[in-house]
Amino acid sequence: MISIIIPFRDKIDLLRQCVFSVLEKTIYDDYEIILVNNQSKEYKTKAFLGEIEDNSKIRILNYDKVFNFSAINNFAVKEAQGEFILFLNNDTEVISPNWLGKMLNCLEGEQVGVVGAELFYPDDTVQHVGVMLEKERLAIHAFRKWKEDDINLDNPREWMAVTAACMLTKKELFLKIGGFNEVNLAIAYNDIDYCLKVRKLGYKIICVPDAKLYHHESASRKSDIFAKFFNRKRYKQFIMEQEYMRKKWAKEIADDHFYDKKNI
Repeated sequence: MISIIIPFRDKIDLLRQCVFSVLEKTIYDDYEIILVNNQSKEYKTKAFLGEIEDNSKIRILNYDKVFNFSAINNFAVKEAQGEFILFLNNDTEVISPNWLGKMLNCLEGEQVGVVGAELFYPDDTVQHVGVMLEKERLAIHAFRKWKEDDINLDNPREWMAVTAACMLTKKELFLKIGGFNEVNLAIAYNDIDYCLKVRKLGYKIICVPDAKLYHHESASRKSDIFAKFFNRKRYKQFIMEQEYMRKKWAKEIADDHFYDKKNI
């Protein structure tokens, strides 16, 4: 079984689209969806949860604490029934029906610890096919805003990291490592940190072709990371988390042999 964990706070139109795209398009059937409600307040959110609460594929958990992406997901993993964990953003939408099976097949390969998906903006340009590390910007999505036809995405490709917007790993491995870093990385880079810990144990981080989803909300941001936090109180915390990553993973950032300016 794969436990698909989707944290959310209101934004029910995005959540509805995400959940029903999984339910209606996914061929692989051995999964559960865990919706983690982080202090939603809108009436229409309550109405939607009431609409789906009897679906046998769905479980709803409440996380009634201040937003901490790492803590929310760690909390949900402990409640997950699956042997495998799929972290999924509420602003994603399934494109390819075989996405989940493709990701699982890749994860079951020799020494693979984490599998990511190909994510696209609504205009069908690339949002994510893997993450490269670079000192100035820290984490760079390779081929961002390229057209799919201009990139060779026919085979699984290894990277330093992939985004937790859609990321599959084994529950046993996730718990062994200690999950996402709740203390130092509450809002950003928790997925990158996790991938680097997995690599340090000798596992590969792979992005698999044909596991395709849209990543909707990110299309409206000038920058996938900075614009998200720039006008918020969390910005100072974000900068601290960025510096934490630079210090902790300095060697890995300097030695990313997947980094290629042609791929940016």
